[in-house]
Amino acid sequence: MRRGHPGNASQMLRRLGLGQVPLTHDAFHELQPWRAAAHLEELLMASGVLPAADKYICSFQRWLPGHLAGIAEPEHLKTIKLFATWRVLPHLRERADRSRITPSIRGFAAEQITCATAFLQWLSARNSTLASLGQLDIDA
Repeated sequence: MRRGHPGNASQMLRRLGLGQVPLTHDAFHELQPWRAAAHLEELLMASGVLPAADKYICSFQRWLPGHLAGIAEPEHLKTIKLFATWRVLPHLRERADRSRITPSIRGFAAEQITCATAFLQWLSARNSTLASLGQLDIDA
């Protein structure tokens, strides 16, 4: 990004220095443009300013808010957030502790979220919910 534009690395550093952006991984996952934010996050990790984190987990965490923003139904949004927070992310972190994460593992994590979202939308189209899920829904 060119110098002076709001999303370039120097502007992000300035906002960090002024305390407008917290110095956390979560804050970097919300910044746009994501490529500049990811690059700056990696530089800060390499220099020890931010604790090391797996780049594919960071990539997933940058992707997730955009996906969540596209979910209109509040109950679906809540369910998908819980699924991501308590199932998908812990599984990725567990995997990163055992071995390295690959692009396909990161892609599978996003696919799980995408499929779960589609499933909830499909249930809604059938005038059903997870709570009322029955054998007819499973058979369909």
